[in-house]
Amino acid sequence: MSEDELSAMKVAELKIRLKEMGLSTTGKKADLISRILDATEDVLILDEDDDEPITLVQEDEEEVMEAEVFEAEILDEDDSEITEETTTSSIKMDVQVATKGTAWYKDGTTIATVLVVLLLFGVGGWWYLNSEASVFQTAPSRYGDNLRFDVNDGLIQADGDEMVALLRDAISPSALDDVCEKLQIDFSGTGSASIKDGSLQDLIDPMDTNLEGAVKALDAYGRTWNAVESSLEYDLAADLSGNTWSAINPETCSSLEWLNRNNQLNIDITQWHEITERGLMRSETSLDFIDAEGQEYSAEATTFDGVVGFDSATDLIEGMLLPMHPVNIYDVFGLQILEEGQKSKDNEDYQGWGWEVGSATTIGGQDAIQIRMFHKQIGNCLGRAEMVIWAIPEQPLPAKQIVDISIDKSQKNSGCSLLESQAIDLTFPEGTFVTQYTLEQTEFKQGDDLLDWQQFYATRPLSSDGKPSTSSLVAWTTHMPDDSSIRPFTLEKAVSCVISDADGFGAAHIALNGDGYVFAAKDDRSGDSPIWNLSWVSSSEAGWVRVTWFSEGNCLNSGDGPLAGDDKPEHARDKIPQTYKLALLENRMLSSDRYPDLHPQITSNGEVRDDVQVGYALVVPEDNAVSEWLDDLGFMPEGQVTVYLERTWTEGNTEHSLRVGMDGESARMGGWILTSTPA
Repeated sequence: MSEDELSAMKVAELKIRLKEMGLSTTGKKADLISRILDATEDVLILDEDDDEPITLVQEDEEEVMEAEVFEAEILDEDDSEITEETTTSSIKMDVQVATKGTAWYKDGTTIATVLVVLLLFGVGGWWYLNSEASVFQTAPSRYGDNLRFDVNDGLIQADGDEMVALLRDAISPSALDDVCEKLQIDFSGTGSASIKDGSLQDLIDPMDTNLEGAVKALDAYGRTWNAVESSLEYDLAADLSGNTWSAINPETCSSLEWLNRNNQLNIDITQWHEITERGLMRSETSLDFIDAEGQEYSAEATTFDGVVGFDSATDLIEGMLLPMHPVNIYDVFGLQILEEGQKSKDNEDYQGWGWEVGSATTIGGQDAIQIRMFHKQIGNCLGRAEMVIWAIPEQPLPAKQIVDISIDKSQKNSGCSLLESQAIDLTFPEGTFVTQYTLEQTEFKQGDDLLDWQQFYATRPLSSDGKPSTSSLVAWTTHMPDDSSIRPFTLEKAVSCVISDADGFGAAHIALNGDGYVFAAKDDRSGDSPIWNLSWVSSSEAGWVRVTWFSEGNCLNSGDGPLAGDDKPEHARDKIPQTYKLALLENRMLSSDRYPDLHPQITSNGEVRDDVQVGYALVVPEDNAVSEWLDDLGFMPEGQVTVYLERTWTEGNTEHSLRVGMDGESARMGGWILTSTPA
């Protein structure tokens, strides 16, 4: 394409061209044109007997479509020219690629891949087939992409008392309260996966035109970033069945079958990935379950993950959740050319998932290629997690995806390390969990602008922005420091009452005057007299006590008791981390600027509601295989303190329950969940 032809194009069209070539889209129009010209000059094909550029000789476009994959050798970039020999089923030629200055392909891809992309793009495709072998290359995502699909043959099955209890308790109170030992959910319906196409006004700075399509979003610290917003929606019909409790002994599970048919299940998931580092920053999930009688149960959850740099916890979570979404094939394979029989190497796994390319096929009248994916760690330690996806040209999402997951810790094999095996034995519930379903495309609408990751912008927050100073961290003595100015009955006052009144507080008094400390506490300001419920542990015993406050210096023990067995935590004062004060973290959680969606649910007229309970919990890992495993993964090297807010209220015939959690050591918001059930 000549300079005159490029000059006649619009800036937006030039940027699209640059994105498709893998080049930067920043700068004025003249810069964009110059960059395209420089790049195309770098890939001129020369006749080995002539110094003048010539056009690749070919019979017709079909001959290019029949070519085999190019194989190239990249020489030292300081050499004056790069020579590569390419062999095809119908063409053999020597090709010289002239270079000057900085190599334009230094973007992590190989020159062979780039040459194939350029040649195939010239004849209108990102992939090709021939009579001898099948190969495939996917297309990147675009702002505005929208995949609609059917959900068929859906099954969720849990067997075993512990496994069923885990699911039941996770969403209790709910329609699953009557289920025990065995649960099966058969489902089908429709769904969609889309990427929002934002406007310039949705950005932090509308002048960042190269980021058009992204939107601004708040992270765990309440900072504003530019992010890619994606949505996943399911509209499902579900039949539930399983065993239920004995009518004679309500605490015993019987062999009686429990049925709950003709239910409606709606799931909406919205995620924001920060555009520069591509990390999952924020997720919002809503679930609505309506039974055959019209009773509605719902849950809304907001969770946060890291942005600046990736951590193993975020990677693990994203990897485990991958089957729930139509897999973004471009994210897994990028510009890689795929051929039948290719297998992933260890360094080519995607978030723990290995892959193998299968045979060519058709789906919905379109040519496709199958790819099998399998989660290695689950396969070694917990059973199997497998997917088969059908990839078609011109779109990043599969036309079909079959998911098959079976989790049972008794299925671990020799590939599971001793440490992982011990950790799973100690923490994972007994029983099996199976999920199977098929997603099949009904429509795909391609967006307009290519989604360009890893773009920097001047308004991007620094890693230290929005965080309290580490100089504000304080060490504990007997409890997490409170220092509240909005709650008259502070934690310091409650603990002082216990320490000073031996007759009234007995065992708690002895513990807190010795080596004991309060590992968990929660206030209650809903009545006439405020209360602190304190859970304490010493080297010899543990217990709880309710401290009721009547006036300054006037407290009463309104209930106490011991903690034993699994309820008694390990006494490990040396593992208690420094934390911020409870009041500081509470004020951050109440901020309308940091968490505007949460603010109206926990405040009234700008003040914390009386029915909102404030508390914290310290978790200290026990000295066993689990704590060693967590330590190796960097999850919890010492104790971890979570500060939380809780609120329960009733509106009409619906009971609502809200729980909010924040890391006491970093002031990082973990998230919140709101459940609503019939009263």
